[in-house]
Formats: sequence, C-alpha cells, structure tokens
Amino acid sequence: MRSIVARMAADRTSGASELVAEAIEAVRVALRDGTEAAEEVARAICEAQPAMASFRNLAAAAAAERGEPGALERFEARWRRAPAALARAAQEALAPEPGVPLRFVTCSFSGSVLACLRGIARANPVHVTCGEGRPMLEGRRTAEALVAAGIGVEVRTDAAIAGALPGCDGVLVGADAVTPAWFLNKAGTWQLAAAAGLAGAAVYVLATRDKFVDLQVGDSLRPPDHDPREVWDGAPAGVTVCNPYFERVALGLVTALITDAGVQAGPGG
Repeated sequence: MRSIVARMAADRTSGASELVAEAIEAVRVALRDGTEAAEEVARAICEAQPAMASFRNLAAAAAAERGEPGALERFEARWRRAPAALARAAQEALAPEPGVPLRFVTCSFSGSVLACLRGIARANPVHVTCGEGRPMLEGRRTAEALVAAGIGVEVRTDAAIAGALPGCDGVLVGADAVTPAWFLNKAGTWQLAAAAGLAGAAVYVLATRDKFVDLQVGDSLRPPDHDPREVWDGAPAGVTVCNPYFERVALGLVTALITDAGVQAGPGG
C-alpha cells in the first residue's frame, strides 16, 4: 500500500478519473483487514493527492463501511457508470444535431473531456484547440488522444489560447473538485474562462458527481505548489518561482455544469 500511495503522490500528469480506479482497488484490498485499515489507506491517498475531491468521497465511503457494509462497492458502481452517463449528457447538450461541424477549446488534460469529445465525434465533425498545459504539457497528451480518435486538433501555448475563442462552440474543461461556489482545475483555467466570457463563448465544466463536495470539504482541499525547477531550473537568487498546478475558478464564469446526472445551469449561464 505504501508503494501505491507513494506512486500516486508522485503522479503529476494523470487526471482524477485515472487515479480513482487505482485508489478504489487499494482501499478494497485494505478492507480485507477491516474498516480501520481501509480508512487508513483512504486517508493516506487523500494526503497524497490533496486537491482531488473524488478521494475525499472515496474516504467517506470507506468510513461508511462501519455502519453500511457495501458502501465502497456502491461508490465504485456509481463511479463506473458515471463516465458513460456524462458522455451522453454532453452529447445531448453540446451536439443535439448530428452532422453539424463543431469547434471546441480546452486546456491541459481531462479524461472526462476527452471521453465526451470522442462521443460527440462519432456523430459530428469536431475540431479542438487545446492549451498545452504548462509546465508538464499535459495538453500534448490530449492532442495525441484526439488525433487517435480522428479529431482535428490544434495546440497553442497557454498564453495564446484566447485567440481560438471567437466563434467556437464552447470551452470544455474538467474539474478535480466542484463546490457550490467554485471548481478546482488546472492553473490557467481561470484566465481561459474569463477570456471566454469576454469573447462571448460558453464555458462548460464536465465532471462526474464523485467530484462534487460541499464548501466545508472544498475548503479543506489543499492544492500544493510543486517544484519551482519545473518552471525555471537555476533561477537566480532573489527570484521567487511559484508553480501551482491547480486553482479555484468561480462558478460565476461557468455557463453550465455537465454531469452524469444531466446539465445544471451555472451562475454565468
């Protein structure tokens, strides 16, 4: 378990949906030794990835095993059904007419966004502009996956992404946490959403319900700053380099939340 937790803590590029599968399996194995062991592993995973709300909900399911045997199994079942339901909701909301060409803008990497775009592309010609996602360049991973799915893609630097907004059919972003007031996503999402508002482009957050938490839990999430050398290795004395991976984005910038339970209008919708 220690090696699994350490590997998850060191992961800088995987999306939340990819890490949750491994986390569920780790907690399930620990549950064989009792609920205390499962809770301990769940807490360690939350510490390993302190910005991801799915792990908090997983930990809550592990703790619920004390009074509700099967809580972890039910959490996993809902989590496994959610991506297909999310993709259906996205297709209904974003591509109601088959065959119509669509152009979207996104940033970094999100498994949820990628799955939804693949689903939409089965019935509509799709072109995507993606920000590269500095400093780890997860946007390149998105571009490779989109091209493999037959989707046209353009990659821009994060600073130049606003140039792709005029006339697009929407900005699609994922989330590592969603609260009633804000959502958490890769740094750079705030400026993209704000620029979309100025350009008259709709902003859609694509997230399954395992990422939804109340404000109290949301405020306990602690997105860390990462190694400044990823931004500037060898910065001179007197220069402070900050390397945040995540940031809070106000839901007021969001047109709608697309979830596995359907579409929720955002304050900005």
